[in-house]
Order: sequence, then C-alpha cells, then structure tokens
Amino acid sequence: MYLPNRASELYRPVQPTFKKHLPSYSEYVPSLTAPFGGGIQFHGFFMDDFNMEQMFVFPEGCMNLVICCYPDQPSANICGTLYKGRQGIFVRSGCEYFVIRFLPGYAEHFFGYPVGEFSELEIPIGDVLPHAAELLERVVEKRTFPERVQAFEDYYNLYVLGRMEIPRLIDYLTRQIIRSHGTLHVNDLSRDTGYSSRYMIKAFERYIGASPKLFSRIIRFQHVLEILEGNDYRKTLERIFELGYFDQNHFIKEFKEFSLTTPKKYIIQRTSGAAADEC
Repeated sequence: MYLPNRASELYRPVQPTFKKHLPSYSEYVPSLTAPFGGGIQFHGFFMDDFNMEQMFVFPEGCMNLVICCYPDQPSANICGTLYKGRQGIFVRSGCEYFVIRFLPGYAEHFFGYPVGEFSELEIPIGDVLPHAAELLERVVEKRTFPERVQAFEDYYNLYVLGRMEIPRLIDYLTRQIIRSHGTLHVNDLSRDTGYSSRYMIKAFERYIGASPKLFSRIIRFQHVLEILEGNDYRKTLERIFELGYFDQNHFIKEFKEFSLTTPKKYIIQRTSGAAADEC
C-alpha cells in the first residue's frame, strides 16, 4: 500500500442535473493533505417533491454514502457503483442531503468490504458500519454544509485508522484510464503493467465494483458529458473516433445506455427543456 495523490487530482465526476435543478447544491473537495488523501468529495443539497422526480444519477465509477439529514428520522444508504443511469436514489423529499463520494478505489478503506459487493445496490449504512448511528447523529445535528463536512472528518479520525489508502496497482490503472478519457484497452493496460487481464479484472471488481472495460466506458461517458456542456453536438460527433467509438450509432447507443437519452436530446433538455427527435 502507498499514499496516492494523483488519480484523485484528475477526476471530478459530473452530475449535471444536480447543479442545474438544485439552487442549494454545494460541493467541497478536500486538499490532498486531508486524512482522506484526495479520495473523498462532499456534496450537499435540499430535495423537494418536484426535484425528487427530476433528479437523474449518472454512472461515475464511484461509491456514495447518501445521508438524509431529516431531524426526527435521519437515514443513510451506501450506493454502490452504478452500471447504468438511474432516476432517484432518495428516500424522502423535504430533506437536506449530505453525500460523501468515494473516488475509484478508496471506498474499501472506509467500509471494510470489497466494493464489488455493493455494485448497483443501495444498502442501509447500519447494515455495514458498526458506528453508523453515531455518524448519523454527528452529521444531522449540524446545520450547515461546512459543519457536516467537519463532523464527518471528526468521525473518520475517531473510527477509521490512518490516512485513506489505495492499492498501488489500482491507483496506477485508474489514473491511466482517467488520463486517456477511457480510451485505453484492457490489453494495453496488461502489457503496460505486466499483470494479466484476469488479475486486473478481479482487482477492479474488488476495489472499483466494475470491470476495467466498464469503468473505462463510464470514464469516457463522463468525459463526453463535459464536452457536451459546451452545447456543441456537431463538434462532439466529429470527435467520436478520437474518443474510441466505432461510429455515430455506437456513440449514441452507449450514451443512451448511461443516460436514458440521446446526446442531442441531452443538449436540448439542458438548454431549454424542450423535446427533440431521436438522433
């Protein structure tokens, strides 16, 4: 094991519907000198009835701990790595949410279980963490987003041993995939590291919760989201081969798998909310 500080600097997953629809949305990325070693990002927002139906969560290759700070009955779910887009992961509206995002490879250090056991699942935190009730109490009693970040850090320093760590191989592989925007082939990574594809797949399933191939596709999708934020669909199409897609149909099919809409519809909905014909 070693202290990582690179892959986490490269990756800031995008969840556009949150920033667009939630005026209360806040985020915080701790410095690399924090105990989390760059492996955690924080998000906060208030969820009402209307926006609860509008929220759509995109795959990002991360695990999230989603805490509902409802004063009388707080709750929290561990949300595993998503393979496809999903509408809503929230247990109730009228609630302030505090979300801890564990970047690829970091979650096992905190939860103590292989990340693959959580993939595509939402599991109550009390089923996993022995001091879950105390974590909820510490977070919920605070009234501001910065105070909740501090409450989590205090809990971490009390119950989690040492600086957050990640295996050297996982850090290197995820860094290479992120730097290439998901265009590297598993065989390329195998030749680069000397590890077999089979070994890398097992390591990824344990620490990432997805195969190297699926993780690469998710990273590529996240990169496409960033490009589409510029609202230029034609320029994006011009780059599909550079991004590793076989053709336009492959690009649209994969984007729709992760977002439940086409790239063109995504841009139109983002800018005006209007409907669009299929591309």
